[in-house]
Amino acid sequence: MKLRISLLFLLIATLVAAALPALAQTNNDDGPTVQAVMFFSPTCGHCEIVINEHLPVIFEQHGGEPAVLFDDTIPPEEVVYYEMTNGTLEILLVDASKEDGSVMFSEDSQRLGVDSPGVPRLDVEDTYLVGSEQIPAEFPGIIEEGLANGGIPWPDVPGLDAALATIPGSSVVDQPVDDDPADSLPSAADETVGDKIARDPLGNGLAILVLAGLIASLILVPILVHRGSLHGGPSRVVPVLAVIGLGVSLYLGSVETSGVEAVCGPVGDCNAVQQSSYASIFGIPIGVLGAITYAGLIIGWLVTRFSKGRVADIAAFLIALTAFGGTAFSIYLTFLEPFVIGATCMWCLTSALAIVGLLWFTAAPGWAAFERLRGSDSTVA
Repeated sequence: MKLRISLLFLLIATLVAAALPALAQTNNDDGPTVQAVMFFSPTCGHCEIVINEHLPVIFEQHGGEPAVLFDDTIPPEEVVYYEMTNGTLEILLVDASKEDGSVMFSEDSQRLGVDSPGVPRLDVEDTYLVGSEQIPAEFPGIIEEGLANGGIPWPDVPGLDAALATIPGSSVVDQPVDDDPADSLPSAADETVGDKIARDPLGNGLAILVLAGLIASLILVPILVHRGSLHGGPSRVVPVLAVIGLGVSLYLGSVETSGVEAVCGPVGDCNAVQQSSYASIFGIPIGVLGAITYAGLIIGWLVTRFSKGRVADIAAFLIALTAFGGTAFSIYLTFLEPFVIGATCMWCLTSALAIVGLLWFTAAPGWAAFERLRGSDSTVA
């Protein structure tokens, strides 16, 4: 995690170092200026993409390399506001994972009428852009139009003046910049586990309860099956649970691949989870992997319904094995939410409950099918 956070802000540190000898050239008092506010989180994978890959290009195309300003007189873990500016383009970066930044983010979301706030979100003029696709796709055009029309002032973000007032030299590039701000930039590694859980006690508490149930199920189900105490439930329950899991996975997959904000309920923060670096594995979104898994379970169930003998037994065994593996993987993902990310996704918990339900309903039939297959192999031998 610490390495990912360092990578997230490596670019900013590089930009600061590069900007030092050119500060006098970045002042653009006589020309139009475009000003914007971007909310981010150190654990947000989409924020990392915007900061590392897109902002450098945008700044270079509109005024050149920026300087980075922040209050280096306070402890690094308390820094909330950073200003990137080259005199033509000014962006106030607000760390929404910190208390002050979270309050500012929440109030601005109410102002904009955003029901499910997610980061990265960039406020410019009277609109806002969300995600690692919309921001780089639309922001450059807004900048060019704004410069052609005399500039764009700061958006009407609640608390903006107070935030800018905390940054020495804000809105002007004529003061020294810290040679090495990397140590002062926000890092999730500075937070304790208690701090992360405390971000959302209700949502994270629920995730911990679900995690306990997943772990208990993974231990109890094999024991009960081995003892003959667990029997398969109604076969029609399996496709119902699989369809629920498939629907959730398809939705989360679309959120993860598009970079848009998810529709979340009153509990938890789906967007913080989906925009974290843990929303994909080997570059594949978790939602896409889930959709493939649930689709396979549905196909396997259809095979057990419309075939007989060895083919049906193989399908039943694979369904149970997939449910077992899916439950184990859900334990890993559910653990990350309260203890690492500090946010809980209700969609993810729904998927976890679906897969563990499938484990309970398919384990006994799957084991019975395995026994028949093993007996058949012994007979053939």
